[in-house]
Amino acid sequence: MKNKFLTLIVCLTALTFTNCSSDDDSTNPTITPTPASTGGIIDPTIGGFNQSNRVYFDLSTGEEVAVQRDTWELAVYNGLENRVYLNNSLLVSAAELSGITDITSVTETTELSTPMTLNTYDATQNQQDNITVTVNTVSELMQGLPISYSQYGNLDEGISFTDSKEGELTGTAFGEISTTDSENNVYIVNLGNQIPTEENGGLNHVGEARGFMKVRILSDGNTYTIQYAALSNTTDFSEITVTKDSSYNLTGVSLTNGLIIETEPISSNWDLDLGGVFSYYGSQGLDAGLTYSDYTLHNTLSAVGVYQIDVEDDTTPTYTNFSFSDINEANLVFDNRAYIGSAWRSVDYLTGETTVTANRYYIIKDTDGNYYKLRFTAVESETGERGNPQFQYDLLIE
Repeated sequence: MKNKFLTLIVCLTALTFTNCSSDDDSTNPTITPTPASTGGIIDPTIGGFNQSNRVYFDLSTGEEVAVQRDTWELAVYNGLENRVYLNNSLLVSAAELSGITDITSVTETTELSTPMTLNTYDATQNQQDNITVTVNTVSELMQGLPISYSQYGNLDEGISFTDSKEGELTGTAFGEISTTDSENNVYIVNLGNQIPTEENGGLNHVGEARGFMKVRILSDGNTYTIQYAALSNTTDFSEITVTKDSSYNLTGVSLTNGLIIETEPISSNWDLDLGGVFSYYGSQGLDAGLTYSDYTLHNTLSAVGVYQIDVEDDTTPTYTNFSFSDINEANLVFDNRAYIGSAWRSVDYLTGETTVTANRYYIIKDTDGNYYKLRFTAVESETGERGNPQFQYDLLIE
């Protein structure tokens, strides 16, 4: 009996739910799985006026993990492909220096192997269309690398210095990292913007520029070697080696501190990324670098699906009345992490008043295959401070 008891303790400690048996009894202990959360009303800790955190939320457990958004700049992908993501919540961007593989040779005066024809927007000219610039040197490229309306790019030519809004593997600013070292070029990385600490009576989430670094990334398929240095350094560089860990979608890297960062929870343990701040190069009438607040992503790399419901008439069930039988599996969006985005809230740009978008809610299939309905119930605190969202969610049971 003692051996049987010890075996059960080991199985529980190791979180092993199968193949646990004692030497004197062939009967396996039965462990009841933790039931999925039925839902609740959640106040994610985004951080208030400066939206300082990315909050990863797991619907089936009702648990959140908050990560300060300035703790990393790059994140390497742990799947089969060798990919690198940028920290979009910190406004990080990156540009490849085609044909340049020697990181020590790059300075601000370095000439590009081929001049780049790019678009930009000049707000001082009250222009109606993008204007064209020709970039010949690293210094000239750096002028249009930070994310702003005047950021350089060319969507018609597929040139973007941010990851795509949708978050697919093929949409990263860094090209796929080759296992042949000579095929991996140097990149100029804009390190984004600091998190402001000064309250100005409203939303204030984009602080001073954090500068630039030059970066080159190598891979053997199982590990990444990240070489990085200041642009003025022409003698040596630092290195960080990251081994792929399939438990996580991404592993973060801090270039400013030389550290490997757990930027997000285990891939199966989160469904929503309530990142607050989100940036990308896209089209909004003009091609430009765009930055949003109050932004929500979902975990497309781990097959979380979402769709939106707008209650416009009596034929559409309200949030309260929506039940499992109303789910339309075909409507679920699995390939656009920004599907929810900022569409859950509305901003009156004349008054600055921000409200939850009326009569809108979402259906979510989480990493565990559970279905939930979710609606946002607040975008500000009771005292009117942004960066204090609230949402309600409920398990849909067959």
